[in-house]
Amino acid sequence: MTTNTFRLSALVATLAILSACGGNKDDAQQVKPIQTVKLAVVSNIPEESQMSFPAEVTAVKTINMSFEVTGRLSEVHLRTASQVKKGQLLAQIDPIPFQRQVKEAKARFNQAELDLKRIKSTLSKGVASQSQLDSAETAFELAEIMLNNAKQNLSYTRLTAPFDAQVSERLVENDSYVKAGDTIAKLQDISQLYFNINIPERLLSAYKTGSLIKATAHSLSAPDKEYELEYVEHSTMPDPVTQTYKVVFAAHSAPKQRLTPGARAIVKLVANQQRSMSELIIPFTAINGNKAKGFNVWVFDEKTKQVSNKQIQVLKVEKGYAIISGDIQKGNFVVAAGTTKMQEGLVVKPYTAER
Repeated sequence: MTTNTFRLSALVATLAILSACGGNKDDAQQVKPIQTVKLAVVSNIPEESQMSFPAEVTAVKTINMSFEVTGRLSEVHLRTASQVKKGQLLAQIDPIPFQRQVKEAKARFNQAELDLKRIKSTLSKGVASQSQLDSAETAFELAEIMLNNAKQNLSYTRLTAPFDAQVSERLVENDSYVKAGDTIAKLQDISQLYFNINIPERLLSAYKTGSLIKATAHSLSAPDKEYELEYVEHSTMPDPVTQTYKVVFAAHSAPKQRLTPGARAIVKLVANQQRSMSELIIPFTAINGNKAKGFNVWVFDEKTKQVSNKQIQVLKVEKGYAIISGDIQKGNFVVAAGTTKMQEGLVVKPYTAER
């Protein structure tokens, strides 16, 4: 074999080898791994949801009863748990010392009145001076004030119920010596009963927007008896520890013999989402686009294993989820992660968590 012939054979062999290597590379590029994607199911928003909260039953109001004068009790009508009517006598301080004060003040007032009349009479005759008249008028005014104070203090010896109430607690006994301002009893207005609960801010906001449609309660001691509730008020400052807000409901017609202030109960809240049946919910991460250009999602076809782009309208975003409407249906699957890597008609494989 000549040298030229050998070189030609070597060149042909080299080209054959390179051609073979190039073909394998093209084949490798054509075999692409199928992308795995995380899917989420499209679902309807629940029409309503029910939540339960522990509650405490309280009276409309509880007040501390106390005298405005000091003395010894001569009467006490404060039987715990008894019902009292507005104006009913609850307790009385011995009135005798106060009656004496009224009598004394009355005498001083009468004397001052007589002195004033005499000075006025003598002043017209030129016997009394203007300064004497001024002093007499001042003494009369002071005597009148002292008499009114004495009468008022005498009235303060009687302690009466300010409204129809229940005696929740008695702190004194008859013949006790009490000071002005000391609490001797506690009265509760149970004309209506309140249910107090603590709820998170999102539920408080829902109530403000009118989505809370019903509230009911039952006591732990009588779970078979349910009470219809109506909203009364709520706190505007959250609890510093739980970050919840106190909400107060009133029972429409709670039987007094079945419920008492301090009882434990359960309050059920039913929230109505007030949404259209065409509105759906998906994870917020499944959405592409923006408000200016519009939004879309990638819908997975279970038969072809391909994804297709669908336009949607984003109605609201709540805690990682989006409320949407558009050309998709309940039960469809959408790509929930890695949406920027999707292409029309791309074949994908649903991600399955390892067990």
